[in-house]
Amino acid sequence: MLVFFGKDVDMDDHFAEIELTLLVFFMALFIIVGGVEHSKFLEYIGQFILPFVQEDLLVACILLMWVAAFLSAFIDNIPFTAAMIPIIIGLEQQGVNANALWWALAAGVGMGGNGSHLGSTANVFIVTISEKLAKDEGRPELAITPGLWIKKGSPIMILTLIICSIIMTLFFDFYSNPDGITAMSGGIETVTEVAAH
Repeated sequence: MLVFFGKDVDMDDHFAEIELTLLVFFMALFIIVGGVEHSKFLEYIGQFILPFVQEDLLVACILLMWVAAFLSAFIDNIPFTAAMIPIIIGLEQQGVNANALWWALAAGVGMGGNGSHLGSTANVFIVTISEKLAKDEGRPELAITPGLWIKKGSPIMILTLIICSIIMTLFFDFYSNPDGITAMSGGIETVTEVAAH
């Protein structure tokens, strides 16, 4: 809004600085995710997941964490999370205690964002800016290329997933407890009491 009210503002200069390729990328990504969500494909997938989740929730959580990480490393984690939400809600509506699944999804997409430049909106932005800077400065070593990001980020993603899997296994009772989220806001004493059960 300030641009419209400012004096001596050249709109062409400001529009020239907009990263159109980045905007088009995210528009296309959200269109695809919205189409998949409305096609009922996610409900179809949920039917096959339900028996597996009911059989062994811990294994399902760890598997969800790893799958979410690898998929969100190559699909931006925001639309991937938006696509997974209806699946987990559907499982909840069918009687599955989904608390641990929510934790696993959050950890997976969070760690998956480190795996590649596509894993997070901020990553894509930084890669685009670094490539532009490298081109403007004439110094190719300044560019954070997708290959460089994958080379450096994938080992970090795998290491953090291993750590998250160990934590999920050790504290699974806490993560699967329906009162786990409210217990966290209640202070250390409440968390200790929940973990003791």
